[in-house]
This record gives sequence, C-alpha cells and structure tokens, in this order.
Amino acid sequence: MIYLTVFGNNASFPQAYGACACYLVEACGKKILLDMGSGSLSQLLRAEDIAKLDMIVLSHMHFDHMGDLFCAKYQLETRRAWGETVPKIPLLAPPMPQWARQELGAGEVFDICAVEDGASLSLGDIRMTFMCMEHLVESYGLRLYAGQKILAYSADTGLCPQLSALAKNADAFLCEATLTGEDGAEQSHHLSAAVAGALAANSHAKRLLLTHYHEKWSRDVLQQAREFFSTAELTHIGTTYAI
Repeated sequence: MIYLTVFGNNASFPQAYGACACYLVEACGKKILLDMGSGSLSQLLRAEDIAKLDMIVLSHMHFDHMGDLFCAKYQLETRRAWGETVPKIPLLAPPMPQWARQELGAGEVFDICAVEDGASLSLGDIRMTFMCMEHLVESYGLRLYAGQKILAYSADTGLCPQLSALAKNADAFLCEATLTGEDGAEQSHHLSAAVAGALAANSHAKRLLLTHYHEKWSRDVLQQAREFFSTAELTHIGTTYAI
C-alpha cells in the first residue's frame, strides 16, 4: 500500500491558507517528500517532523515546487544549533543554479544528488524512475513502485509523449491540471484538466488525482477532467489517499 498525503496543491502561488506543490509518500516503511513549494512547510509541520524524512525529491527548480525547502533547511540547522541530532537528508533534484546549490549544500543538512532522464534508484523496497517532461526548466516526472503498486507524478509539463509512459497502468496518477479551456499561451508547459483526464484514460491509469490547479477554477477543473475520466478527483490539502 502507498499512502499519499497532500500538503500543497495550489498552482503557481499559494492561496490564503493554501500551499503549492508538496506531497508525502509513505510506503514500505519509508517517507519520501515530493516537492516543497511555497507555503507548504507550515502545512507539513502540522503533521510531520521533516527530520524524519527518508528522502526529498524535487521535480524542478521553480519556487512553487521548491521555495520552502530553504526555510526547511534553516529549521533543521537551528535544531542542530540547539543540540538536537538531525540526520542528513538525501535530496534528489535536477541540476541547480549555482546560488541554490551553494545555499542548500551548505551546513551538511542535505546530501544532494542530481536527477537525470531515465534514472532509476531504490530506497529500501521502493523503486523510482524519472522521466524528463516538457516545461520552462528541466522538470522530471516520477514513477514510484512499492510492492505491486505504482504511483505516477506528472510534475509540471506540457503535453509530451513521455506522459503516456509515465502514467501507463498506474494505480494512481497525480497529475497537474493548471489550465481550463483554451489557455493557448501556457499549453506548451502546463496541462489542462481535459488533457489530464484524457491522458489518464488513454494510459489506463486506475485513479486520477488532480493537483496544481487554481482554487477559483476547481469546479471547472473537475468537470473538464471527468469528461474523459469519470472518477477523477481533486486533491485537497491535508487529505491522505490510500493507493
């Protein structure tokens, strides 16, 4: 069984009382955090001790997916300064700008490892495979295998051939649904709800969990996705999904 808890799902910027991309995956006795976008740290700290994470994975270096990681680093550094033993946390991410790598690499808080297209790695009995998506910066989708279960995460992306392989036969497809209608200017680097629904259906995903949407358009997002995938679900912050 995989348990997915959503601590952020807002697109681009955090809404009041909301947060951007942040998802805790619990499986096979491990805790893996996918992204830590703006506003997510305070949501996460309501339920989790970040020092107990086994790994953090960043899909790409946009602030709505990694902005709060810097504050998380400061929290862990402060706890060490107060005398607490805090283990070094593996951090998987695309190649970082020099300023980000310099900041996140200082202080022995994170053990940084670069992700690349096609990379596959294991953490205990969990296996992860990374696929490069189509976005404004280098962005990686993820297939996570735990036992007989598969979780696929689109990250941020425009429509691209890799998405079908990413979502194929997934028990749950956590997919961005930033756009509604014909938002042509952004279609090269974000997905519409309708496209997310069609992808899930055509890839034979068992479940579609919609994320990275604007709250004011949430009803439209759900309606448009369900035109292609009738059981599509909106994710909600603070909710845990058993997969």
